[in-house]
Amino acid sequence: MRDFRDAKAMAQTLRDSLSAKALKDKTVTVSHSESLELVSKMFGAADWNTLSALIQAGRRALTTAAAPQAEPARTYPAMPIRDLVPFPSATFPLFVGRPKTIQALDHAFERQREVVLVVQKDSALDEPGFDDVCEIGVLAGILDLLPFPDVTLKVMVQVHRRVAIRRFFGETGAYFADIADISEGRIPAAPELVEDAVARFKIYAKARDIGAPPLLDHIHDPGRIADIISTHVALPLKDKQDLLTTLDPVARLERVHALMETGH
Repeated sequence: MRDFRDAKAMAQTLRDSLSAKALKDKTVTVSHSESLELVSKMFGAADWNTLSALIQAGRRALTTAAAPQAEPARTYPAMPIRDLVPFPSATFPLFVGRPKTIQALDHAFERQREVVLVVQKDSALDEPGFDDVCEIGVLAGILDLLPFPDVTLKVMVQVHRRVAIRRFFGETGAYFADIADISEGRIPAAPELVEDAVARFKIYAKARDIGAPPLLDHIHDPGRIADIISTHVALPLKDKQDLLTTLDPVARLERVHALMETGH
């Protein structure tokens, strides 16, 4: 019997079966992308991008048998964040007040100043658990920390890379996350898409008085271009989380390009 590692093949089988039935019964056909989404739902994932990431990371939360552990889980101090989706290479401040997050930062300063940023699904929750955070987060470095008199902190962080969240917990008095690295594979060549997306972003940035990073003209990696643009464009949190979860670099750049075209 197939398991979650055969998800893409299952999607193709599902599509072929439904297409054959559609041809016979003259009903609506199912596209390949639609079949991927259907299979994702079967495994309890929100969408194909999420399932694809979980397959790579071997997350235990899949509804079928547990994934084989390709590598031992690594535990880092973690910060649940609200109303913000972080992308690799971005640098920004975070304002911290929750005691468990402050304790997590104390642990981070004891070990290489690295912290996992996990995005809350519901920003209103004060005590999020594993099911309350998104499957994909980022590993970030702490650049600076400024305490305020009211015991809150301003933390300047720089995002390093995407990671899959295998476990998130705070029972020890501080938030921690078990993570697995995510590989996007070799950098694909998509020169026309990169050129079009950068040109579109310059128009977008000029209309909104956003300073477009000059290094965009010298980057050829579609995934990195997508992350830089995603950091600057104004989008609903759901769209930004979808972009963070989209691991295929070309698909991610295509999506953010389309979102700019629709007027966001």
